[in-house]
Amino acid sequence: INDQAWSDHLAKQERLCKLTELLERTKLTREMAEKPSAIGGQPSAVSDRPSEKENCHPERSEGSAFAVENSIGSTLAQLLKRPEITIEALVPVLQPLMPDFFYSSASPVSSVVISSSERNELKSIETTIKYAGYLQQQERAIERLKKAEQRSIPEWFDYASVSGLSREMNEKLQRVRPRTLAQASRIPGVTPAAISLINVFIEIQARRFAQAQTAL
Repeated sequence: INDQAWSDHLAKQERLCKLTELLERTKLTREMAEKPSAIGGQPSAVSDRPSEKENCHPERSEGSAFAVENSIGSTLAQLLKRPEITIEALVPVLQPLMPDFFYSSASPVSSVVISSSERNELKSIETTIKYAGYLQQQERAIERLKKAEQRSIPEWFDYASVSGLSREMNEKLQRVRPRTLAQASRIPGVTPAAISLINVFIEIQARRFAQAQTAL
């Protein structure tokens, strides 16, 4: 890419970081919640017309207002994690706090009308915040899987008793008989979910195997 495109990309990333930090440190006040067209007040005017979802479910606005009333003191990021709250509803609060972000708005700062490019960047931030918890869970799961990859698979391990494995994966694993979970993960068609299942069933079958040996 050319220098201008790279410069624009860096500027965008800086804007996203600054606004994310603002959302994480700014706590909701009653004054913010009562702003016209903001959360807790009238429906936001960032779009030209109410969405079909808002028309069909007007009671959701009342529910959001109730939720906001009980969220005074929470950060805006915490509020945004709720499924019923969208970042468009925070625009009237965010514009005075970070006017530089809304660089292309032709309207005054007091307006809640935003451009499509601003909306795209706002939605990117909203998605990151809303799914942060899920991403952290997946990252922890990946780390656990990496640590377990060197685990040996006993010769007596029975793949047929692992519930959740497809017949195709079962046949491949029984044919190849991998020695470790890392080797099993490199077999085409064997998914990370399947590796996790095998890891769990190694412990289950190990206990059963030990009990059987003791009984003998």
